[in-house]
Amino acid sequence: MLITDLPTDILVLIFPYLGAPDFLSVTSSCKVLLTFRQEPSYWHGLTAGTFRLPPQPLLRADGARWQWLYKSLATQSHVYTWGNNEKGNLGHSAHVTQHPPGRGSRRGPGVLRYQSAAVPFKIQNGSAVGIVSDVQCGGWSTVFLNAAGQLFIVGVLNAERFPSRATVDPKRLTFPPGYPSTTKDRYDPATAISRYSVGRSHVLGLSDSGKIWEWSNNNLQAKFVKFISVDITENHGQGRGSVTRVAAGWAGSSAYISGCGIVFWKNMPGSAGEDSETDGYLTQSKVVPGTSYQRHQAQSRGPQSLDAQMGEVINHIVLDHYIVFVTHMNKVFVYPVDIDSLIAEPLELTTFSENSPDFHIEDIQGQMCNFGIFSSNGRVLLGNSDLLKAFVETSQSSMQRPLDERHQPILIPALQQSSVISLAFGDYHFLALHSDGKITSYGTEPRGCGALGLASTDLASLRGAIPSNGDRRVSLPLWNRSGRRTIWFEQEKIMWLSHLSTNKGYEDEAEQRLRLIRPVVEEACQVWGEWLEREGRAWHLGHRDKNHFTDRTPDADTDADNGAYFALKITAAGWHSGALVLVDEEKAERVRRKWLVQPTPDISSYQTHSDEQSPLIQAFYGAGTWLYETGRLFLGLTERDALQTEDNKALGNRPPSYAWESDVLPRLQLPSGAEMPGTAPLAEWRGVEPDFSSGQTDD
Repeated sequence: MLITDLPTDILVLIFPYLGAPDFLSVTSSCKVLLTFRQEPSYWHGLTAGTFRLPPQPLLRADGARWQWLYKSLATQSHVYTWGNNEKGNLGHSAHVTQHPPGRGSRRGPGVLRYQSAAVPFKIQNGSAVGIVSDVQCGGWSTVFLNAAGQLFIVGVLNAERFPSRATVDPKRLTFPPGYPSTTKDRYDPATAISRYSVGRSHVLGLSDSGKIWEWSNNNLQAKFVKFISVDITENHGQGRGSVTRVAAGWAGSSAYISGCGIVFWKNMPGSAGEDSETDGYLTQSKVVPGTSYQRHQAQSRGPQSLDAQMGEVINHIVLDHYIVFVTHMNKVFVYPVDIDSLIAEPLELTTFSENSPDFHIEDIQGQMCNFGIFSSNGRVLLGNSDLLKAFVETSQSSMQRPLDERHQPILIPALQQSSVISLAFGDYHFLALHSDGKITSYGTEPRGCGALGLASTDLASLRGAIPSNGDRRVSLPLWNRSGRRTIWFEQEKIMWLSHLSTNKGYEDEAEQRLRLIRPVVEEACQVWGEWLEREGRAWHLGHRDKNHFTDRTPDADTDADNGAYFALKITAAGWHSGALVLVDEEKAERVRRKWLVQPTPDISSYQTHSDEQSPLIQAFYGAGTWLYETGRLFLGLTERDALQTEDNKALGNRPPSYAWESDVLPRLQLPSGAEMPGTAPLAEWRGVEPDFSSGQTDD
């Protein structure tokens, strides 16, 4: 019998036993097997298994996309962070200030303080982490999981209980002496982390063998968790009693245990965390009623049981005071996390369900006080602790009260039917990841900390953010669909934005319009924000003036639609944010060359020595003229760009010239019908001119 005579379902079961080179060889051997070359199940399993990618139910990809991810993750994955950096939690030290001792100072003498970053930067010394497969933010930290199953941290895990010097260099989280840590060369299923979750001040890790680990201090070893009344079977996630996922919250932790349900427990006691003589600790726990149902065991349960009526739990999250979970029956439930809660059973959030055949709940995501429900029809329903509290209070009331606006989910137009696959919530801001790898930002950043990732405070107005007069708070109003603002990873875009704010050589013309943001005219910020948003989306096309093009070579890549920067994961907590991004350096260079007035040597002629960002590059993320001048001077000062060819040496020390240096702050028509001041012609819009009055702003 030939292998080609086997049924398709048998071949699909055989393929996972082949490595990528063998699979490609086999599928290239004949025309019949060639049809399996981009088999989705094979490439998905290989990519997720090799790089320990966290489950993302909404990340739908065909075989070609999974194959591209497999190739790209090995060489192109980078972690970017932005926002508040007081504890070194961003993993980079672009700006460090020395605080001298002073009267009443709580920081003490000579304490280093890391300044915020208003736009994304790569973490420094990222090569020490290896290939990153996941990134999550805590209250004062950012934690990374690499493909080998190791956890690394920057910042401080618990700045309240265990204050310590901030560290910006990734530090590996460790295990007790009796449990050898997994390394690239040595694998131990008890310490190789498959899934993890970061709370405000602690980290939960689930090992390949099924053991739960908890860290409450990044300077101390982990403790494994055992429950007084619940048994755990370490059987690699298989069978009754095995742990399938963990979820960390504000002050508590949880795990889903097969055959048992959602188990909740309080954070590790301080005495247990500091006891170096023990490898683990025993804790009291509580099982959320009705969460043990499993569809393949439905025949052993009565149809009227609580478990059967609620359905099998698909996913769950832990917020500040509540556990929220979704089931396969398209239902959403809430349960207070207090061990002594008076609520006997989970409460259904009926306003999050629809009586429609095409409505299916696919996932739930959230942190701290906020959460989002994802449905199959493209809707994203948001909720918060106030909504959950309203449902709990209504259930406890002796009077039958109808549901009101307090119980209704929040619908943000910019999130609806826009291919959102993930949400990440900070204290006052949140991020949305779209299926095309773009990240959009919403909400507020306190004290101009940069959590939105759009630009520094004095540039944020041009992107549509509204600064307050008193506390340096910057808010991004939700102007229907025009409230969507994409985070930029191209540093040339930030330089361009700074140029528009200073308008070198065009001060007289632009100054009249700049007065609209000093003080702020909100409708001007809205129009500028939308215009710049569209220009940012079309950045890969080059300057509007085609005469400026220096590289008209079309992108021939089969994955050209993915863009030079493709985000796989987003995270946020407190006042900072982060993302795991695939960076195609060659594609990014081709786009950059489209904006150059004078060409530079092709990137392929350079020998790349380091993918890390130079501190000189990080230094220009500030605002105004300083950013413009310094950014032009120092952009690209990496080892790769320093190795200039003989042709480029003719340029001497002159920095490259960009086509946008001739741009002036656009003069646009305001939603009120009035035109911005100035004599320049009204700027053209890419696509259809937006109708701000109706909220139809998509191009």
